[in-house]
Order: sequence, then C-alpha cells, then structure tokens
Amino acid sequence: MNRYKLRVNVLIFLIILLVFFATTVFASNETEKLLQEIIERKKTKPSIFTYINMGNFYCSLELYEPAEKEYEKALGLDETNILARINQSYALYKIGEKELALTKLSQIIIDDPNNGFAYYVKGKIYKEALEYDSAINEYEKVAELIPQNDKIISELAQLYQDNDQLIKATETYIKLGKLKPGPYILENFLAYKTNAACYLNLGDYYSSIGNIDQAVSAYNKATQFSEDKRSIAIAYYRLGIIDLKGKEYEQAIMEKVLAQTFYPLYIKDFTFDNFAQAFIEIGDMHYNAGELQKACKNYELALQLADSNYILSEAHYKLGLSYYRSQDYENAVREGEIALSLNPEYLSDQQRLIDLLIANSWSSLTKKE
Repeated sequence: MNRYKLRVNVLIFLIILLVFFATTVFASNETEKLLQEIIERKKTKPSIFTYINMGNFYCSLELYEPAEKEYEKALGLDETNILARINQSYALYKIGEKELALTKLSQIIIDDPNNGFAYYVKGKIYKEALEYDSAINEYEKVAELIPQNDKIISELAQLYQDNDQLIKATETYIKLGKLKPGPYILENFLAYKTNAACYLNLGDYYSSIGNIDQAVSAYNKATQFSEDKRSIAIAYYRLGIIDLKGKEYEQAIMEKVLAQTFYPLYIKDFTFDNFAQAFIEIGDMHYNAGELQKACKNYELALQLADSNYILSEAHYKLGLSYYRSQDYENAVREGEIALSLNPEYLSDQQRLIDLLIANSWSSLTKKE
C-alpha cells in the first residue's frame, strides 16, 4: 500500500514538473518574440504620413519653418506625394518664400489640372496677400471643380465683396442661400452703379486698416466722378492728409485747393489747420534761430494749407515779422495789414506790436524817399 502511494506521489510530481517546464519554455518564447518585435519596430523608418502629420501639427501652431522641414522629409521618401508638395508650398509662403510657393503650386496644377486643393491653396496665398483679382481666379477654378462646397462658395463671395464686385457677391450669396432672391435685391444690386461716395467709403476702410496704397487708389477713383461734389472734395482732402504725412507738401497743397474748390466745407474734420499750425511752429524755430528764409518758407506753407482765419492771420503776422527782421519793410507792412484784416480779435494782444511794425516800416520807407 505504501509503495502504491509513493508511486502515485512521484507520478504527480513528475506531471507538475513537466507542466512547469512547458509553461516556462512557452513564456520564454513569447518574451523573445515580443523583444524581437520591439527591436524590429525601432529599426523601421517612419512612414511618409508620419512626417506629413507632424508638419500639419507644426502648421496648426504657426511654426512654419519646422513644418516645412517635415514636409521636406516626407518628400524625401516620396517626391511625388501631392499632399506633402501642396502643404510645403503653403509653409514656404508663410516663411517669406511667396514666389517659390506659387511656382511649386503652378507646377502641381500643370501636372494635375484637376487638383482643386492646389488651386485652393494658391488662391488662399493671393487672398492673404490682398491680391484679390488673382485670388478670385483661383477660387473660381476650385468652385468649378467642387461645385457643391459651401465653404469655397462662401469664401468666393467674400472675395467678390472685398474686391468691390458687389453684383457677383450678391449673386453668389443668393446661390449659397445666405440671401433670398427678391425684386428689391435685384433692383438694388443688379442696377448698382459705383459712385464717389462708394469709393470714398472704400478708401476710408482701407485707410483704417493701414492699407494706404489701396486707400489712395480708392480715393483717386472717387475724384473721377462729377455729381457728388462733397464726396469728391473729401476724397481730395483725404489724399492731402496722406501726402502731408508722407511729406509730399506740394501735392498736398494742390489737393487741399482742389478739395476746397469742389466743396468748401469749414468743419472740424475738414481742415488742414493742424498741419498749418505745425508749419508755423517749425517757422518759429527757424525765426528764433535767425534763419529767416527758412522761417518764411514754413510760414508760406502754413498759409497755403490753413483754412481758418485764426491760423491764416497768425501765419501772415509771423511772416510779416520775418520780413521786418530782413528789412523788407514793404512786404512786412502788407503781411501785417492782411493779418489785421483776417482776425483782428485774435491779434488784439499783439495789436501794439503790429502797429509798431507798420509804423517802423512806414518810417523807413519815408526816410528812403
């Protein structure tokens, strides 16, 4: 009996030992396979989309230089990949390589004339550069290729609006469903006519966002109409302000004269007095330094720019003082008299000085006779 039990126990032990050994060997094999997979994964190169996705991630953070490098890595694996080529073009534009970006996109379009994404990115570059005509050309091609895309149609409508193509903008918005077609819309927009006020407002908009070249273009277009004299006058005034800031004094003076000729408004916002006052102050600096010719030149500029009698009288008065110090008594008398006639109340505190100026001037003239 004892022998039988001993044999059974030995058999059970051997079975357990065998199971343990088999399990150990299996676990060892699985572990070895797992390690081998890890080693092989490390040796595997990233796929092209790994680089593209990383480039897109950098673009979302507006980190365009590292983004461009990621797209370049992708193209190193497959130089024909369209997505990498297009995305790289946009990244190049964002880092200042606009012409290179447009060239690359144009080449993609030559290779594949039906690539709507290439047209879209090219149009987006033009739009961001405020080159609306070129942007519209590209967006129209996208709309032809993808006619049911509301996002594209909406952006195209906005481009028409920004480019003053209001009829097309309205028709596009109607197509998009943003406006309901109706007689009042068709009458107002299909019979739309550009006028001086339209371009004046457009110029004011461009000026408000700092796009001075576009503002100047719009103001110049406003002056080409004839019926709305007030808008034309204000357009000339706005051009004069821009030229004054650019130190184009002769042009500014000419535009000031044109503004007053078309519609002589005398309101706070329609005056060059602030610039005239600045020239008077510059003239005072030269006058105090004894540079009388320079002083006279600035006082004369002030006279050509000033609108109000208040400023005009001050400029005439100081020009008269300059002539007096230069011993040009005849012109000194003339300027003093003009100053008195324009604004005697403002000059009441200086009345004695002007009287003295005139008296001395006439005295000198009498002595010469």
